[in-house]
Amino acid sequence: MKKYVFLILISFIWGSQFYFAEKVLDEVAPLTLAAIRSIVGAIALSIVAALIKNPSHKKRKVARSPKLYLLYVSIALLEAVIPFFLVAWGQQRVSSSIASILIGTTPIWTILIIGAVFRKKLSLYQTTGVVLGFLGIVFVFSPSLGTSLFSNGLAGFIALLIATASYAGALVLMEYLPSEATVASMRNVLCIASVILIPITFIIEDPTLATLSMIDVIDLLILGVFQTGLVYWFYNLLIHMEGAVFASFSNYFIPLIGVFLGSLFLNESVSIYMIIGLFIIIFSIIISRKTKSCNRQDKLALTQFWW
Repeated sequence: MKKYVFLILISFIWGSQFYFAEKVLDEVAPLTLAAIRSIVGAIALSIVAALIKNPSHKKRKVARSPKLYLLYVSIALLEAVIPFFLVAWGQQRVSSSIASILIGTTPIWTILIIGAVFRKKLSLYQTTGVVLGFLGIVFVFSPSLGTSLFSNGLAGFIALLIATASYAGALVLMEYLPSEATVASMRNVLCIASVILIPITFIIEDPTLATLSMIDVIDLLILGVFQTGLVYWFYNLLIHMEGAVFASFSNYFIPLIGVFLGSLFLNESVSIYMIIGLFIIIFSIIISRKTKSCNRQDKLALTQFWW
């Protein structure tokens, strides 16, 4: 039950990020928004790490391993630097339905990366569950695809697709972070992302925030604290609990939660397509849980690769 609570919580937090990001994108440029999210998220996780620090915990030797720092940098680039910018940039050029479907391809990219790069074989149940979940997302937005599929900018489409593949790569790599230091690991990742993004932002954009209102500042804090810092911690916990494939299913719930939030707060209608699509996605998760994403021997072998 705990894993499903984490899955829904992560989906809910990330499902609401598009609403807050859309509110501030008129005032804050994409790279600046990415930098702010990374900085605020890193500060939030630093506070959490200080509050839950266990003084009896002995520092592992792998904490100073060069491969571990390489892993931090790789995840920072794939999870924060590249997609933070591309999603914000692509969201300005692609309709919400197309964006949601593209984000929904993350589990598909995940199983492709696991199979092609790490040479791990997934079960037929898992593969079927991932494909079925994606079909559920397509079904939800099928009524609006006819009018928007060919009316969007190709550049935005490609940007979101690259961002999704980047998310999937980071998702797989997170499995090999130290499981006993999930907060510190994601704090380090966001700190590295901040160091990379800050100079790039000043070179490419004018990151002045003088015109922001108090509401804009609150929205940025929500994006940084909850939808970047805390959610990455929860995400890392879920990955270590159930593996990358299961955690990737949160991407199927994200657009659905956005739709249902719209129906609650913006009086938008909930169609029969959305309800049926939700049941398809739930069924896809049930199918995928017929077997674990990887057994203990696979995890041990792949973890030893990094150390």
